[in-house]
Amino acid sequence: STTKLVVRLRDGREVETVVMRHGTLRSTRVSVCVSSQVGCAMACSFCATGTMGHSGDLTAGEIVEQALFAKGLEPKLRNVVFMGMGEPLNNYRAVLDACAAFFDDRLLAL
Repeated sequence: STTKLVVRLRDGREVETVVMRHGTLRSTRVSVCVSSQVGCAMACSFCATGTMGHSGDLTAGEIVEQALFAKGLEPKLRNVVFMGMGEPLNNYRAVLDACAAFFDDRLLAL
């Protein structure tokens, strides 16, 4: 099952985050799909976000915040994927910094 979250940033812009639950007979895996940008400059014809244009990059903190919201809903969260809004490699430094935070034992400890 999935839960879609709309996260409002301090400046009023919004990004989408999706909590995904993958259940089997033996276990349940929980992942979160985070956004790295507001909109996207790539303009891929198959992607709804690509039609929005690019409104800005998220900070590492705004990326991590999405995962923290997800962890609040699903304490067993263990995977983060960058398949939300934006092209992660176009916001490389913030994405790398967010990844470091995901592995930090004081935060998500993934």
